[in-house]
Amino acid sequence: MPRKTSETRSIIDLDGLPVPVRIITERGRRSTIASVRQRALYIRLPHGLRAGERERRVAEMMAWAEQTAREKPEAFQHFAVPAAASAYRFDFRGEAYRIELETHDQSLHKIERTGHGSLRILLCSRDSRPNTTKVIPKLLAKYFAGQCLPLVSERVRQLNEQHFRRPIRKVKLSDTYTRWGSCSHVGNINLATRLLLAPTAVLDAVIIHELAHLVEQNHSARFWAEVARALPDYVVYDAWLKEHGAGLRFNPIALP
Repeated sequence: MPRKTSETRSIIDLDGLPVPVRIITERGRRSTIASVRQRALYIRLPHGLRAGERERRVAEMMAWAEQTAREKPEAFQHFAVPAAASAYRFDFRGEAYRIELETHDQSLHKIERTGHGSLRILLCSRDSRPNTTKVIPKLLAKYFAGQCLPLVSERVRQLNEQHFRRPIRKVKLSDTYTRWGSCSHVGNINLATRLLLAPTAVLDAVIIHELAHLVEQNHSARFWAEVARALPDYVVYDAWLKEHGAGLRFNPIALP
């Protein structure tokens, strides 16, 4: 198990979007990897690299981040910060929500329903970060995931029964921006919460993709044959996500 020996932090500008970077050196690590997480772009390096080699590897990972931002901009959109306001509007599945913003002295940020089409977000006044509005999309994603999880879980089970009939253990919605879904070898289905902002047919297509992994835990020809058997025109929905996926964000509109 790699053990952290040092960490430095910086910021990379990706087409006008400031993204936090954490460069971590680990004893016991042999390779260099980069990953986009909720809080930052993480770059992990082996301990003991010479200065020149370290700089070269960091530069390679930064170049990877820039290329990823061009080809897959949704991977970094969760770092965007909503404009400061006292009220917002957010449209979700045909319903417009008005969101009032307040502060409180408790230890956690909260979101709650206050009426039909209205929400209230309580931001913790103890949060020392300069842009506390950054948590608003995360709170919205968490709220709507909680509202929709029972329906999504039922849809997963319906599609599984219709096409695959394999054991399923658990269905989860996660506020992830690096993938649309995943399927574990024990039958756990994980879907990106932002798929709730896509057309229902697109959500179904991703569900079928992940359910097919219950049959084939890879992306072999046999896997794609399973997908095509359940959804012959799956390429249409893949194309939709490539074109519109970057716009699936829980970013509200500031009201005057």
